[in-house]
Amino acid sequence: MSDRESMLPDPAPGWQIVFDAYQPDDEPRREAILALGNGVFVTRAALIDSRQDALHYPGTYRAGCYDRVVNTIAGEQDETESLVNLPNWLPLDFRIDSGPWWRLDEVRILQYTQLLDLRTGIMRREVLAQDDAGRRTRLCEERLVSMADARLCGLRLTLTPVDWSGEVAFRAWLDAGVVNAGVKRFEDYQQRHLHILGRRSDGAASMLEVRTSDGGAQIALAQRLRLVLPAEAAPAVEDKRDPTARLLQVHAREGMPVAVEKLVALCSSLDPGERPPSQAAQRALQDATGFADLLASHRQAWNKLWEAVALEPANPPLARALRFHAFHILQAVSPHSAARDAGIPARGWHEGYHGHVFWDELFVLPFLNFRFPDLARDMLMYRWRRLPAARNAARAAGLRGAMYPWRSAGDGREVTPRHQKNLLNGQWMRDHTYLQRHIGSAIAFNIWHYHLATGDEDFLVRYGAEMMLEIARFWASIAQPSADGDRYEICGVIGPDEYHNAYPWRSTPGLDNNAYTNLMAVWTLCRAREMLDDLPAAHRHRLTARLGIGTDELSLWERISRRMTVRFHGDGIISQFEGFERLAEFHPEMLPASLSAQRTDWALNAIGKRVDAYQVTKQADVLALFYLLDEETVIGLLQRLGYAFDHDAILRTARYYLPRTVHRSSLSRIVYGGALARLDPGLSWDLYQHALETDLNPLKGESVAEGIHLGAMGGTIDILQRRYLGIAATPAGLAVDPAPPPGLGDVRMRLRFRGRLLEVAAEARTVTIRSCAGNGKDTVVLHRGQSFVLSPGASISLPAAVSPGPEGRP
Repeated sequence: MSDRESMLPDPAPGWQIVFDAYQPDDEPRREAILALGNGVFVTRAALIDSRQDALHYPGTYRAGCYDRVVNTIAGEQDETESLVNLPNWLPLDFRIDSGPWWRLDEVRILQYTQLLDLRTGIMRREVLAQDDAGRRTRLCEERLVSMADARLCGLRLTLTPVDWSGEVAFRAWLDAGVVNAGVKRFEDYQQRHLHILGRRSDGAASMLEVRTSDGGAQIALAQRLRLVLPAEAAPAVEDKRDPTARLLQVHAREGMPVAVEKLVALCSSLDPGERPPSQAAQRALQDATGFADLLASHRQAWNKLWEAVALEPANPPLARALRFHAFHILQAVSPHSAARDAGIPARGWHEGYHGHVFWDELFVLPFLNFRFPDLARDMLMYRWRRLPAARNAARAAGLRGAMYPWRSAGDGREVTPRHQKNLLNGQWMRDHTYLQRHIGSAIAFNIWHYHLATGDEDFLVRYGAEMMLEIARFWASIAQPSADGDRYEICGVIGPDEYHNAYPWRSTPGLDNNAYTNLMAVWTLCRAREMLDDLPAAHRHRLTARLGIGTDELSLWERISRRMTVRFHGDGIISQFEGFERLAEFHPEMLPASLSAQRTDWALNAIGKRVDAYQVTKQADVLALFYLLDEETVIGLLQRLGYAFDHDAILRTARYYLPRTVHRSSLSRIVYGGALARLDPGLSWDLYQHALETDLNPLKGESVAEGIHLGAMGGTIDILQRRYLGIAATPAGLAVDPAPPPGLGDVRMRLRFRGRLLEVAAEARTVTIRSCAGNGKDTVVLHRGQSFVLSPGASISLPAAVSPGPEGRP
């Protein structure tokens, strides 16, 4: 059954995710996509009466709370950092007349609705069920993770007897028995990451304290349970078997609702402030007056966020998908994230990829830059604080500058595991993806575009410039003269594709002259020089003197940026890496029917072959250049290097790689869709629509259950504003050159550009930009070589580009 078949009509079009049936097999995915968070911690949408088992996986994760453990994998010692599954704060169940404790999986479900309201950040579950005694009971659960107070979360359970009366006992507790078991291929890693420090009861509240096994963090949870309907009921009492458990008993009458609320405070030693976590949690719980007040302030906080998002497509399915994506971004990165030193994880704050930070900020920051610039700055500060570690990594490799890790976690060391498990045959495959050095260019790209969008000179002068210079210095260090001395090469690296870790004819890992890596290195060297020239003279001199950057080094950067190697083959097609065309052609029929739907790298490994030997890519690689940079910029970079390249060559390159790409990454269709926005709008729109449903499609259940795809979520918004509406920050002003695909429809949004609030309306192949009357300065708008000055209160309408004909289709 598809989501569209199983979902009720949305009572608030574009604002709700609604399921009208309980499907146990789909619970793991729903627990991820309906999870609630506030930028500090995230809780999966597990049932309140569930435990970790084959159907359910309660999970609560604190941003940046990792545990470093030495595991034995494939016979080798491997130190791994994993995001920790914290104690489960949800448990709340009940029983009737001393009967068994009620569990949803053990009763007959007559009616079921589960709803996530994106506007308010509330998850609601309504159930009508019949137990073994024939009694029918109606339940309504409302749950939140407070966006108003980052320490608090809570739920309210309303029970209504339909055809019975009797004594009802409610039980709530804090479960410290959880482990990290949410990803099957990590089952050989240590799963228990928590040590219990203490459980205690303090009057109406109970407390649980734990620490991570490496001692890096302490976490405290404080719980309060109380009856709100009927109001005259007795207070909760302690369950002697578990000091964290609270019990409430009440007489329920047929047709009369009984409501209990459970409030929990979660605090950690990672939070800013001097108070120990136990005291902080206790104080937070004391300050919380009740679920109703917490709900009201939570709604107000979300209203404020949505006012800043202001993303209003006229198409309800498109609006729903984009709001769903913005919602999850803001649950991972919110105003509460400041000073908590956590980056943007690839799978949100879930267990997928151990909760590590990759390059996904590349796709998320464009959303933040134009709406929440302070949050974007905070995310870039995560990289700044890890600059010393990046410098150490470069020195250890015999290089200069800053070599940022492909996968980052707590302190900025490389945390890519050495192996990945093939679940088809149980074998461990060596993982060399830490060689994706292109992460440095992604960080430089983010710094540059944050500055263009915000005009934040303070950040550039104090932090951004130094990071960019050190990344440029790294590229100049790793680039080596070619054998003939005519060009420079970057060897022994891996591109975004990831299926290709090594040459089949070479024993050492890494590839030579990956086009994406080399051209983004050139882009970084050029932007670093441009940024250095634009810095105030006094700061430029101080910075270059402190870093020891002299004219000889800058001359080297200039030389490399004009003589970097890019390989081509066939009819001017950019080679993904040197020798790609020498690999064997891949044909799906090479695989047994039983493996045809499996991951290509695993399937080939299972039959004794290596994916490295074939022309098949996991995700977009070369085309990532045309996603990040416009066509003219890429052509200009190639011409700077002395290579002839034009728009027809872009199409030939796209035609070559599309059939060789299996899209096993959620980012792949995002990249292709953005890259082809002007070359083939129809195909771009098809790919984009597929990407919109990445997490909402039930066919992706197993993957989504491990965590949402945060980069793809940000990418859908980036494509809309930068590719389809053609809005981009440039040094000279805000460029607007729309190219909407067929099917997009009208779109309204609000953006912040260098402190000015702008309203955008796309209608009938025209984009209108209005500068809000309260703006204190004019805004320069650029359109196809023309420059317009937009004063506060004024607006300008700009036509869309003419779409290419069907002959442009790759």
